[in-house]
Amino acid sequence: MLRIARPSQARSSQRSLLSFVTATCLLSASVIPAVAVPTAQANQPKATQSAQISNTAQTTQSAPVAYNRFIITYTDEAKNAASTDATADQIDWSAAAGTQQATWSDALYQGITSDVQNIDELLNIKTSYVRSTALDASVVTTSAELTPAQAQQYMNALSANSKVASVSPDMRRYATVDNTSEPVKINDPKMNRMWSLTGEKGVSALEAWGTTRGKGVTVAVLDSGITAHPDLDANVLPGYDFIAESAFSNDGDGRDSDPTDAGNWTVDNQCFTGSKATASDWHGTHVAGTIAAIANNNEGIAGVAPEAKIVPVRVLGACGGFDSDITDGIIWAAGGSVRGVPANQNPAQVINMSIGSEGTCTTPYRQAIAQANKRGSIVVVAAGNNNFDASKSSPGNCEDVINVGATDKNGKRSYFSNYGSRVDVSAPGGDRRYWGGGILSTLNAGKTAPGKADYAEYQGTSMAAPHVAGIVALMKSVDPKLTYAQAKKALQSTSQGVECDQSACGSGIVNAARAVQQVRSDREAADAAAAEAARKKAEEEAARKKAAEEAARKKAEEGAKRQQAPAPKATPAPKVTPAPKARTRPSRPVTRPSYPSRPRHGHTPRYRSWYGGASANTYPSSTYPNNGYLNNGYLGFATGNHR
Repeated sequence: MLRIARPSQARSSQRSLLSFVTATCLLSASVIPAVAVPTAQANQPKATQSAQISNTAQTTQSAPVAYNRFIITYTDEAKNAASTDATADQIDWSAAAGTQQATWSDALYQGITSDVQNIDELLNIKTSYVRSTALDASVVTTSAELTPAQAQQYMNALSANSKVASVSPDMRRYATVDNTSEPVKINDPKMNRMWSLTGEKGVSALEAWGTTRGKGVTVAVLDSGITAHPDLDANVLPGYDFIAESAFSNDGDGRDSDPTDAGNWTVDNQCFTGSKATASDWHGTHVAGTIAAIANNNEGIAGVAPEAKIVPVRVLGACGGFDSDITDGIIWAAGGSVRGVPANQNPAQVINMSIGSEGTCTTPYRQAIAQANKRGSIVVVAAGNNNFDASKSSPGNCEDVINVGATDKNGKRSYFSNYGSRVDVSAPGGDRRYWGGGILSTLNAGKTAPGKADYAEYQGTSMAAPHVAGIVALMKSVDPKLTYAQAKKALQSTSQGVECDQSACGSGIVNAARAVQQVRSDREAADAAAAEAARKKAEEEAARKKAAEEAARKKAEEGAKRQQAPAPKATPAPKVTPAPKARTRPSRPVTRPSYPSRPRHGHTPRYRSWYGGASANTYPSSTYPNNGYLNNGYLGFATGNHR
């Protein structure tokens, strides 16, 4: 784990005094002084959501640090509004390396400049824009170094703007090396020295190699870069140098496509007033070797996943590296887009970060880690070397990372390792108080600039994390679809106990063979379940198809039968006999002639009936005046009878 220092200007005369904590990357047998850093509080209510500054009691020595560099993140609403400005987010990347920030125009930052000016006037400082990050955050510096109280006031003032999501110090992180450590000269494989891989309290890597050696998996190492080494070169893919400012890169320029570790050597007073000159520690090369040093090449050692590939991402230089560079590196390593940086052609399935500092998980780290997980990258982080609760160390205390504590050769918690419920698992990190108790890996013999390839033992949670990263690479090789949650569960369920309370040291020492077997079994079970589901689906589909074909066949047969049989005679429709029409007689007016009274006797044909047969006669009543009938006539019918 790397030691962390607050951002400071090497040539500034005024400094605030803060306490220091134990180094987060203990690479020696003795305790190395380390700088305590202001803590960024990421999950505060809006009124207090800016980073919170804390003064930690010193443990070894005091050193002056100051706050003059900050990261401002913005709300989604502000980002959406600014995205409509097509010209605001542009930078001239043809400019000289390390000077691009001078031509940058940030629409988001321009939206809060009035608040910036107000706090500048209040504190009698001048804020200068540096650059934007991959998270569309703004990096700014102040003309004067602020005290912790002033820094808190500065962050609170900017956080009050509705467009601002958070403000945090842009911390500087770095690794120190114990230059008294004696390099181990290896002329042939010395696997007997690799207790962390082969010993009873090691990670049982060799047992896992019968199943996989990590082929096809890429691991990004966010660190100090990498040096040429015959035990590594064949496994190294193109990377990138994310150190934006040449003052700290030691390679004479800013960001570029060369991730070679130029060394993190310093001169007196370079990092802060009173700081001593240091030699280069080649930290990134050591971490990379633990992950993927080549096996069976008659050259030195072997890594946990000797057939995995390494993508070096340089984020640490002289006096360390800024969070703004590190978070950009996380996003790029996972395959995300970083403005002005070519796309990563080899997105990492695993990301190792042997870095950290005291404090809460800041917004930039939360966002960067979330993006990495979304893209399928599993992030492994060192828990820290402060010998206190790991929940206080960031980014190991961020969500969705695998946080790794350190154990020694005897399976006990390393004396320097952070502990507590936030430690997920443990892995060999060494203890050089005992002979051969360190972690042997690849290194470089140069004191400042790179020299010849070499090997050496280091100790720290910086050494524990790459053991886990290598095992995750083995697991990913077995199951490329493995998620962060699945990897964490498999590591914890297959780990072995340590002589430390499990609630304090995580689930135990990781076991590569068991974890790989668990993942393979889970993958086979998942594949079997998927195959069974596919089989049932195929059967159902076949049954539906067969039923449809049978129905079509029967229909075709019926159609054929109808075509072969003679056509039936058409049955004529029954005749409809119309109902007989009612006879109607012509309507005649009934006129009755006035006849004389019917005669009592005798006939006369003189008068015929007006109605009925032709022979009907009527008898005039006048002929028989005394017949007693009324004078209304008598109707005779066609019978021919007469009266």
